Amino acid sequence: MKRWFALLLALLLLPGVSLASDAAYLNGEDLRALSPAFEAFVEALADVLVARGLLAETDREAWVLYQRGDFLQNGGFGTIAVMYTPGLLSVADESVTMRRLSAETDAGTVWLETLHRYSEPYSPLPGLPLDVELLSPEDGTAVSCRFRWIATAGSFVIWDGAQGTLVNVGATYVSDGRPLYWFAEPVEGIEESLTLELLHPTEDRALAVVTLSLLSGADFWSPEVLK
Repeated sequence: MKRWFALLLALLLLPGVSLASDAAYLNGEDLRALSPAFEAFVEALADVLVARGLLAETDREAWVLYQRGDFLQNGGFGTIAVMYTPGLLSVADESVTMRRLSAETDAGTVWLETLHRYSEPYSPLPGLPLDVELLSPEDGTAVSCRFRWIATAGSFVIWDGAQGTLVNVGATYVSDGRPLYWFAEPVEGIEESLTLELLHPTEDRALAVVTLSLLSGADFWSPEVLK
């Protein structure tokens, strides 16, 4: 038996918002600004659900990533599903669910947040999201650095909040903290890789290099391994 509790995230504090209007969807800068508060809310809600037996502790992280992916994919609107059926996350939509990958380097641990699967026909995003940070091996705090992405196919896209437009920045881009996406036309069975150089904060010197491997389906990209 399946039981659901859903809380509609209508963001009614935004004036003039209407679910029937394209203007109701939030742009990349809006989502970036709201994400910390939303993530804190979802983490707190997960604590309550686990405490009340509505969510298994073993499913907690997967549930949080699913809810955050839904928020990202749906422009700030979606549902928060409290699941009563064990194992329900195993059939969750991978094109919505976020994924966390990590790799150990001499400079620290690289963490990447992206999607399990990016499919252009079913996503409002301009490409596969790439949100990365480097954490110290000593105490887990963020290490100051820059991130240079290099693609052998496709290109990177950023959201220019000042202009309110998407900008194609080519096959190489040094991230400055704005939302970053990668897009290439998928061809079933093709493998691609993105190179990530962790750069010194002020010098053009690589502290470490990792590679993100991706597998393509008929109409999607799936990030597989970060190493």
